[in-house]
Amino acid sequence: MKNKIKKIQIFRIVTQIIFIFILPGLFIQTFSQIKNLYVMILNDKFNFMQAYPSFIELITIMLITIVIGRFFCGWFCAFGAFNDFLYIISKNIFKVKFKVDRKLDAVLKYLKYVILLVIVVLCWTMGSTIFQSASPWDAFAQITTFPQVIYSITFGFIILMLIAVGAMFIERFFCRYLCPLGAVFGVVSRVNLFKINKPKADCGKCRLCTNNCSMGLSLYKADAVRGGECINCLKCVETCPRSNTKACIANQQVNPALASTIAIAGFVTVYSVNNVAGTLINKNNLAGSSRISTSVSSIKYKDGTYTGTADGFRPGLEVAVTIKNSKIENIEIVQINDTPRFYQNVINVVPNEIIQAQSTNVDTVSGATYSSRGIINATQAALDQAKA
Repeated sequence: MKNKIKKIQIFRIVTQIIFIFILPGLFIQTFSQIKNLYVMILNDKFNFMQAYPSFIELITIMLITIVIGRFFCGWFCAFGAFNDFLYIISKNIFKVKFKVDRKLDAVLKYLKYVILLVIVVLCWTMGSTIFQSASPWDAFAQITTFPQVIYSITFGFIILMLIAVGAMFIERFFCRYLCPLGAVFGVVSRVNLFKINKPKADCGKCRLCTNNCSMGLSLYKADAVRGGECINCLKCVETCPRSNTKACIANQQVNPALASTIAIAGFVTVYSVNNVAGTLINKNNLAGSSRISTSVSSIKYKDGTYTGTADGFRPGLEVAVTIKNSKIENIEIVQINDTPRFYQNVINVVPNEIIQAQSTNVDTVSGATYSSRGIINATQAALDQAKA
């Protein structure tokens, strides 16, 4: 008899699809914001009120993860959903049951922590750009422009294809072994209020919870699971024939549907509040930019509005730069042929950083490097016209 997809899993798949359409770049934005926060602190340039609008996704997801665990990974992450859908399709087409040895699996799960450490030390601390064209996330984000991805992010596309092959045969392949963002969440989620309770004394010998775990955890050995490698997919709760596996919040048993609904509602609420607060703070920052800016250049500019163009991920990125009292007063994105919905955070962050620094010598946003460079280069083209 064929196994039917459980109700919670149908709800999860629908949620994943919705988030793919409304917030497809959430995972990249969050990781890039972790980088930006780290670099600010490293360079002793962190100012919470100025930085807050740039960290809306990070603050939202970290709060959710710390309070109720890794629901982001299991329910909201587009790249995680990509891994899930490839595995579901492959399982039904190829019908291959590939199992990784438990001991090898446990060792390989440390690889993502090694990858995170290499990125932090080599790229974030030392400023190396060696992996700049090797991001599978960038390739995934721009896969709709296939020919340009092959040309611009060749190595990243190759890695993405290798991940896709791995995901077809090992459930959540990237999430288990390679995801540096998952490594961060694996650490911060260990103190959350949500856990899976399953007393071993009441278990049978079926090991269905373990066999259905998306992350390949040895659940049959545990009395409870809280955070860490668990992504709260809730498969173990639905597959237990004895109803011994329970979803709990603050040690109180809750309906798994309620737990997932709380996670979604919590994310939407916190994200909305952060967006409203971020918009207000950003307006205040921009209004006061002429007072708080620290010019790093002695170049004098003529007052007026100047336009500049450059290539983002696609050609035709245009900005309008307003100069007042010989300072950069405002930067408006006039036209961008990249994916504005995906790179909305870049559109807000990079112009603000240029205004704050009164210079185009600012960092690009990880995961949106080409759009960042486009805005920076177009702004510089406009400033070249404004030189006194």
